[in-house]
Amino acid sequence: MKTIKLLMAGTILLAFLMTGCGIDDPSQPKLTVEQPEGVAALTTYVAIGNSLTAGYMDSGLILNGQTSSYPFMIGMQLGYSPVPGADNWFAMPLVSWPGIGTTSLPDPTQVAGVLHWDTDLETIRPVSATAGTEVTGLLLASSWPTSYNDLGVPGATLLDATQALDSETSQSPGNAYFDFILRNPTFGNVNMLDQAISKGPTLASIWLGNNDVLGGATGGNPVVGENVTPPAAFESMLEGVVAGMIDGVKNRFGYDPHLVVGNIPSITAIPYFVPKALFDQVVGMEIPTEETDVVYMTFTALSAVNADGFVPPLASNYTLTGAEVTAVSDVVDEYNDIIDDLATTYDFTVADLNAALADLDPTQGTHFLFLVGNGMSWEDAANTTYFSLDGVHPNNMGYSVVTNTFVDAINTQLGLDGDDMLSHIPAVPGSWNPTYPAVAPATLVSN
Repeated sequence: MKTIKLLMAGTILLAFLMTGCGIDDPSQPKLTVEQPEGVAALTTYVAIGNSLTAGYMDSGLILNGQTSSYPFMIGMQLGYSPVPGADNWFAMPLVSWPGIGTTSLPDPTQVAGVLHWDTDLETIRPVSATAGTEVTGLLLASSWPTSYNDLGVPGATLLDATQALDSETSQSPGNAYFDFILRNPTFGNVNMLDQAISKGPTLASIWLGNNDVLGGATGGNPVVGENVTPPAAFESMLEGVVAGMIDGVKNRFGYDPHLVVGNIPSITAIPYFVPKALFDQVVGMEIPTEETDVVYMTFTALSAVNADGFVPPLASNYTLTGAEVTAVSDVVDEYNDIIDDLATTYDFTVADLNAALADLDPTQGTHFLFLVGNGMSWEDAANTTYFSLDGVHPNNMGYSVVTNTFVDAINTQLGLDGDDMLSHIPAVPGSWNPTYPAVAPATLVSN
């Protein structure tokens, strides 16, 4: 009887196909996925980027900075949980005290924590250090079974978004942040972009390209094509990331993700680059320089000048000339024109970080150390500057400006108004304590 039933079923199927009602017949019902719009597009959010997306602060990753990052602050408005392992947790590679920093230490087996202001010595130095063999113990969410919602990797370039899998394949070799944020080969050697796609985002933010120009500028000798990415290559790579995100989500989940893309701030908007007149004023003398027409000194020039045995003139890798500043500014302008053009092509909204940081009050854009050097107490300086001790990355108050800029872009992209709009967050004085008190900051509690 079983054989007869199978033969009969085959006969019926053959007859069905001969009538023209095949599996590809348009008259057959098909599974469709509704395109998320408006508040429906706030369902699943992911962010890709570099240190500015990761919440890097005071030259390292630590909870205080990560939970002030724009992806985290936006995620909280979208209803995600801040608690590791909780239902609907906004997953991040959280790092506990004393953080994982990049400051070089005399002992190569030790990894520096974040920087702090030592009130006794009146200097900036790492809060502590961790043995390299014990760094994994600082990673609070390393066992989380899926990719993170915040995939910002400090040091990442545009090329890294699609090519880097770990510290061995990052554009700047040895960037260990790739190892503990992408966590390959656990995830099958999948890059940042593809890990973001795997989350099925209805909303994604992209902020990449800063390091494509910043690396050359911070080194004092920027050269397009050597340590600054040429605009044509920038365009090709950014379009690849944007199109890859859209196509990847569409092909896998059946809908188009909504995108907001951050543009590139001017290098002169960050206090790492110190006007030479201010620099000379704080050190108490006019510093001779190897280059002529010097407009900016790098923040690291302060250590070089104060080092034992310093003999002027100051080397060119600590200074930027007027011509170098113009060349870098022109590249940043070209990058941002490219982003605007791609926004039209791919229907995303630009988060105008260039304008947001340029609009800061001059004192808000001044380095903490130079505020103190001009007679301000460290407490007042901490409540004034919007940047952390590394001079490149915002502090908690500065990250609120970044968050609000992305919030505006999201509201525009999704057409949100009234009660549906995401809200601005305030810049709270006292939220950044550069002394990092001796008692380690409270950590989030895992379920």
